[in-house]
Amino acid sequence: MTDNLNPQWKRHFEGIADEFLHLAITCDVQLREPGVIERILKNDASVCGRKNERSFRDLHNLLVAYYKSIGKAVDRIGPKETKKIIDAFSERNKKQRDSGGTGV
Repeated sequence: MTDNLNPQWKRHFEGIADEFLHLAITCDVQLREPGVIERILKNDASVCGRKNERSFRDLHNLLVAYYKSIGKAVDRIGPKETKKIIDAFSERNKKQRDSGGTGV
């Protein structure tokens, strides 16, 4: 499904998604809960089930960088291609959760 997507941006977003998932697990953050992403962006560490200041700071910074990367991708490869890449990773993460992977 993702084979025909821009390989450079695909790798870039794949790296971000993997690290984001790792940090969310480290901090015990339930990403699917309403408002959690917004609270992370506001630097609200109370979303964490486990206190880990460094990992939360990294999670916050990575989320900010992720949104900036989306803007850059839209500028360089266009909104449709960017959406396809983001949707592919969202689907991959959903399948991981549904198959008994992480609950984030």
